[in-house]
Amino acid sequence: MNLPSIDVISSGLSLLFQFDVLLWLGIGTILGFTVGAIPGFNSTNFLAMALPFTIYLRSEQAVIFMMACFCGSQAAGSVPAILLNIPGTPSNPPTCLEGFPLTRKGKASQALGCSIMSSTLGGLLSAGLAVVLVPIAGAYALKFGPPEMFMVAMFGMTAVGSLTGKSPLKGLFSAILGLFFACVGTEIQRGYVRSSFGFFELYEGFPLIPVILGLFGFAELFSLVQQEWLVEKGRQSFSGYAPIFEGMRETLRRWGLVIRSGLIGFIIGVIPGTGAAIATWVSYGQAKQWSKTPEKFGTGHYEGLIAADACNNGVPGGALMPTLTLGIPGSGTTLIVLAALLLHGLLPGPSLFAKYAAEAYAILFSLLISNGLILVGGLVIVLLMARVTSVPTRFLVPLIGLFCLAGGFAWRGMVFDMLLVVIFGILGAFLSRYGYSVPAFLLALLLGPLAEKNFYWSIQINGFRSFLDPIVFIIFLMTIGMVILPIFRKKMRKRASK
Repeated sequence: MNLPSIDVISSGLSLLFQFDVLLWLGIGTILGFTVGAIPGFNSTNFLAMALPFTIYLRSEQAVIFMMACFCGSQAAGSVPAILLNIPGTPSNPPTCLEGFPLTRKGKASQALGCSIMSSTLGGLLSAGLAVVLVPIAGAYALKFGPPEMFMVAMFGMTAVGSLTGKSPLKGLFSAILGLFFACVGTEIQRGYVRSSFGFFELYEGFPLIPVILGLFGFAELFSLVQQEWLVEKGRQSFSGYAPIFEGMRETLRRWGLVIRSGLIGFIIGVIPGTGAAIATWVSYGQAKQWSKTPEKFGTGHYEGLIAADACNNGVPGGALMPTLTLGIPGSGTTLIVLAALLLHGLLPGPSLFAKYAAEAYAILFSLLISNGLILVGGLVIVLLMARVTSVPTRFLVPLIGLFCLAGGFAWRGMVFDMLLVVIFGILGAFLSRYGYSVPAFLLALLLGPLAEKNFYWSIQINGFRSFLDPIVFIIFLMTIGMVILPIFRKKMRKRASK
């Protein structure tokens, strides 16, 4: 694919910088950030609901509005994760691990400021890479078949070691338990149903959103009912934007971590079928493995929060690459974006940048502006939402429970999923109470089906020779390196200290 000319890029910018287009971009960002902060209503749900209303808009207005909703909702899911330990989206459980402990320490504003700045910088990095690479290198995403996807799942599993907590044995048990739960559902080889106990609601396995809301949100209620206030020292005192700016400075001090996490989000986002839910765990795990203070992770550490949120907003730019250039959605949300493109006559594929170059570049550059608006609009919203920490737990507990149950129901519209929220809430409270790793359990549950089906497809295609492909071998070496190098660095630090 040829390099774009200056005239093509300028035509895309002129199309974007029209008052009506910018207006819809702003509306989409604000709506996305507002809806994304509601647990259970993630970007995929919201974009699916908004899609029918875009038929009344021009093509560039509609698609840019959808992209703005995507970016806004992707960043906003961290707000309930930090304040209430309720992941706003499937990619926010790592944010809960660091954001909510900061809230319990009375640093909710700092955590929100850190999250907003991390999301903005990760999103800007991803958008910049998308502008440069999408027209040139989108076809490389097609090289990822089942063998490569299996190795990506194995690469993600390297994060389990960093999520095992103080007891590696209990962490390993948690991961194995997660893999057992991942076996529930329809078996891919012969099509029979495994371990559903007759419930047709489990034919496709455990639904992700109710599981996450139960493990993190509902499970927290069992400890909150024993306390009077959410914050350890009673009411939190508010001093305007000062603590928010303090959290933002914590992000700027760790610019190297922001770049690495944003790149992880972009690269994993490029691979169709992965998405932010896997990327954030990989980024969080790598941040802990390479950190000089890994013992602080899980206690309210800014490094973990930055790694999760910079990666989270780094995914949309990468996910657009196969969507625009090949017509293959990089994630569930970009599937809705793909539908919006088709609805308005913009046919995705290699010819998109030839036939609709101005519209394509307007879409890419809109990512940059949307992420900039996240910083501006987010500062106003988080200042108001941080005050939730001053509400007594006797009011918060029923509110959190209601949000968890409503979010579980909204995912598939089934009352059965509300029961799953309660069941996994009890399981999450039990695991936490006795020192087992909830994150390791969730990561295994998430990656288990991905690894199983791609391993089976790989064997069916070309036997074990499928894993001799150069890309597979490179990912395998990266996986081994991510396991060995942190151990080597730890030994080198011990020698240096002696």
